[in-house]
Amino acid sequence: MKWILKICILSLFVVLSGFTQANQVIARLITPVESVIPGDTLWFGLSLEIAEGWNTYWKNAGSTGLPPSIELSDGQQSYEPELQFPVAKTKPFGDDVSLLTYGYTDAVLHPFRITVPLTASDQWSLSGEARWLVCRDICIPESQEVSISLPVVSSQLNVRRSTFVQQIDAARAAVPTDFPASINFAGPQSVWIFGLTEVAVQDVMPEGSGEVLGLIEFVQPLGDGVLVTFDRALNPSDYAAGYWVIGVESGGVRSPLDRSLAVPVVDKQDLSMGVVLIMALAGGLILNLMPCVFPVLSIKALSIAGKATKEWRDVQRGAWLYTTGILATMLVLASIMVGLKAGGAQIGWGFQLQTPWFVGLLVYVFVILGLWLYGWVEFGMALSGVGQHLTDGHSGRAEFFTGVLAVVVATPCTAPFMGVAMGYTLTQPWWITLIVFLTLGLGLALPMLAFAICPQLANRLPRPGHWMIRLKQFLAFPILATAIWLLWVLVRQTSSDVLVLILSGLLLFMFGIWLTKGEWWIWRVLGTLVVITSLIAIPGVSQVTPASSEQTMVEVEAEPYASVALQTHLSAGHSVFINMTAAWCITCKVTEKRLLNTEAVDQLFNDNGIIRMTGDWTRYDPLITEYLNAFDRVGVPLYVVNHPGMDPILLSQFPSFDELERAITARSSL
Repeated sequence: MKWILKICILSLFVVLSGFTQANQVIARLITPVESVIPGDTLWFGLSLEIAEGWNTYWKNAGSTGLPPSIELSDGQQSYEPELQFPVAKTKPFGDDVSLLTYGYTDAVLHPFRITVPLTASDQWSLSGEARWLVCRDICIPESQEVSISLPVVSSQLNVRRSTFVQQIDAARAAVPTDFPASINFAGPQSVWIFGLTEVAVQDVMPEGSGEVLGLIEFVQPLGDGVLVTFDRALNPSDYAAGYWVIGVESGGVRSPLDRSLAVPVVDKQDLSMGVVLIMALAGGLILNLMPCVFPVLSIKALSIAGKATKEWRDVQRGAWLYTTGILATMLVLASIMVGLKAGGAQIGWGFQLQTPWFVGLLVYVFVILGLWLYGWVEFGMALSGVGQHLTDGHSGRAEFFTGVLAVVVATPCTAPFMGVAMGYTLTQPWWITLIVFLTLGLGLALPMLAFAICPQLANRLPRPGHWMIRLKQFLAFPILATAIWLLWVLVRQTSSDVLVLILSGLLLFMFGIWLTKGEWWIWRVLGTLVVITSLIAIPGVSQVTPASSEQTMVEVEAEPYASVALQTHLSAGHSVFINMTAAWCITCKVTEKRLLNTEAVDQLFNDNGIIRMTGDWTRYDPLITEYLNAFDRVGVPLYVVNHPGMDPILLSQFPSFDELERAITARSSL
């Protein structure tokens, strides 16, 4: 019975602990000395230990948030010390990179300076309250009482350093210091930092409250400075004059924004043609290792292994035709790209993936190729002239179209070095674009080109055997995985409705293949017609209406929350939607942008006669806190639907439209 009692007691502690919300941050004051002398000015530290997954904020929190603060008193006078902030890091809010904040995770130490009063004697004590905002999926304003007590001595000889002095010194060293550099805007997404050289720039953060730059995409040293390019457009009018912090490997520095600073003209030609061609060649070679290309390369290698016992001339001829197929397709792709650029389009490698019907075509290609590799699909005689003779058989046509297939399946992939080489072509004449694409194709064909130059290499391949069948089946899995990824891309481009269209088309295609294996000619003809019909799904995907990820924002009217007003509305028979929010709450702003302030929700509320009430917890409000506590919540957001004569319906912190609609219409369904 004792073990049962222990389990019951342990369970009771677990249940009771759920009613107490502990802080996600633990604060404490640390001191550099174990005793003080009146009149001394000392650097203390506010240490914040942050729970995993949570973060506090820098002095400029970014898109939203609040920096920590502290108020202290020694009984005779009060102190509001200015906290120092070590270099922070740019942090997106979850997966939403449109909202960036500057802050800290795990732990941070904020140094601050206080002078010991001349009247201090015996024991000098400091006590007060530290406040901060801590966020994860919700934001919680927290506070904690902090204090220290130190003996007062009269001689410096009696002062001993504490064990925390090194931590405080390290935190002070991590606070950005002024550096003789200047910053100015240099293009739609870039800033020029003059006077900063031979350091690796890792972050750039403006000190102005609410100002946000972006995530660094590229850092380019240019003589007496560095050009930093971000992942989004920068509007110079959004930034006030002031200092910016530049995060480097060893900490950070501060430099002013100087709009009169001359910005160098970045000459794209500084990147030599030779270097670009080497990058294109290397990128094409590495492209062979990508999961979308490697299976095709392996198929070609298996074909050569099967021919190794034949004339070297056959091996050499096949390799040259494979290379020709790759180069010809690259030339066609480059020509299309040049033509579109001439028409004013801004495109690059993989531009065709922006077209839903082409992505749908690739889904077909990858699924059918994967099924064929595994052996689930054998093309019948009726389709051999359409498909199999192109990439199978002994004719030169098979070798050529295997090269074409390699380029087609390579389009969803990007290899290292390719980005720079492809980006170089955007500002170059058309003939340079063609040369770079041909060099990329040459790199893609290089493994097989080796057999064209030296066909004796075929003798070094393993002899044909059962292993070839097993390898061919294994290669089906990365191909099918690529098809799944492409299907996800297609859904993102259109909507989830496209799944029915594409999967139905594939099912119809497989049914047509099965029909072509019938003994009667009528079945083979019917199967061919079914296969052709299934291809209608490919252009059909372009007709699917895209599902907007960002609905149109609308201005909404909401009453300020008041418990008396809430009860008045309910007594009058009106339903009320409660939105408890705060200006520093990222989750709140995201939900308002993607859901609550959209046309669809506004129409839903109007159709059902819902009154909106908003409680603003940006500053502490005991009435809102009381309402939060009624639902066992300690922070915002909080979303509640109140219907007359019904219990309040509490929504999740990330409600969907369906969840909100069910709660809104719950009254009418009774």
